[in-house]
Amino acid sequence: MKGRGNAIGVLETTYYANTVVVVDQALKAAEVEIVSCHKKLGGKMCHTVLAGETSAVDAAMGAARESGRMVGEENIKVAVSISNPHPEIWKLLNMIEIHETEKNEEIITEVSGEEGGIANGGDSK
Repeated sequence: MKGRGNAIGVLETTYYANTVVVVDQALKAAEVEIVSCHKKLGGKMCHTVLAGETSAVDAAMGAARESGRMVGEENIKVAVSISNPHPEIWKLLNMIEIHETEKNEEIITEVSGEEGGIANGGDSK
């Protein structure tokens, strides 16, 4: 898919494994792409944003709702389409991505350590 299209779909599901199933069904149903996917509370709550043309996003969200038969309808909290989202919404999505990237970089730095960490060739003793 060359561009993001003119619509986004917002999915919120409980549990990471359910998210994988729901997003897989949405992606198989229509030509959409993942814009973002984030786990919260250790994967207990996940939100995913898909993008594409309005009809494709609508079809993907319909498939996501239908996947409730597999993962339990109560596990799909939100599955909505937004046609022609306001430009500020794209900024919001970019800010979330930047924040998540920065947070992940901090975690990597903490795990590897600045000096003498195993990742930096230091001794593990």
